Amino acid sequence: MKRIVVHLFLGAFVLIGLVYGSLRVLDKMTMHGESILVPDIRSFSIYEVEDTLSDLNLRFSVVDSGAYNADYPRGSVIDQLPKAGSRVKKDRELYLTVNPKNVSLLSLPEYTDRSLRQYMSVLKAKGFRVGAFVYEDDEHANVVLGVLYQDSIIEIGQKLEKATKLDLVLGNGQGRQIKMPNFIGDFEKDMNVRLQNLSLNKGEFYFDISVVDTANAFVIKQEPVAESEGIDLGAFVNLWFTEDSSHLIIDTLELIRQDSLKARLDSILNE
Repeated sequence: MKRIVVHLFLGAFVLIGLVYGSLRVLDKMTMHGESILVPDIRSFSIYEVEDTLSDLNLRFSVVDSGAYNADYPRGSVIDQLPKAGSRVKKDRELYLTVNPKNVSLLSLPEYTDRSLRQYMSVLKAKGFRVGAFVYEDDEHANVVLGVLYQDSIIEIGQKLEKATKLDLVLGNGQGRQIKMPNFIGDFEKDMNVRLQNLSLNKGEFYFDISVVDTANAFVIKQEPVAESEGIDLGAFVNLWFTEDSSHLIIDTLELIRQDSLKARLDSILNE
């Protein structure tokens, strides 16, 4: 009986040793615990990419030239996979999208008697981007009066690079004003279009430390505040973003408290 117990103990010990040894070998084979932080190489030239990734023991390949993006230099990286901040193993291959070096020229389309929404649709369909709104005194609100590029007036038919960002000169409807919409809870990725559709300009965007991916960030504060009266067309809107949903809960409770206090005050004043 004693011999059987000894054999069982030895067998269990050997089994544990084999499992432990196998796990150690597997760790070495898969480089367990060893990883490389992927750098942000957007806007890098291919030569800069080669130097940077070579030092990190990473490889790369260009998968697509993609559509021209005027925010990046020609021939530079405009997107990468895996994304910056990811952790990968040694010798991992990164897939890069590079900005085209050759960009086509486009003619500025006719804008006479066009409304803001009509002309924005025409510009975007042609391949231009819409920048800021510049309002001037005019009896008609949001009628296009001119187009600016780098603060200079552009003539109809003038040739410009595809994806050029153009500012629009618009009529202000003799000082028409609006009530400030509520953007709290709206996602950052939707804000440019929302502001443009409301005849407002993008001001400063601020992101707190919780924001990892701006596409998932949402508004927790705005300036001017929601429901403000008498906001001019073309006003600049500053927005604060977070990915921490607890902020919305706190803000909602505060609004409920304020509404309750307001209702009580109204009740006292109306007695």
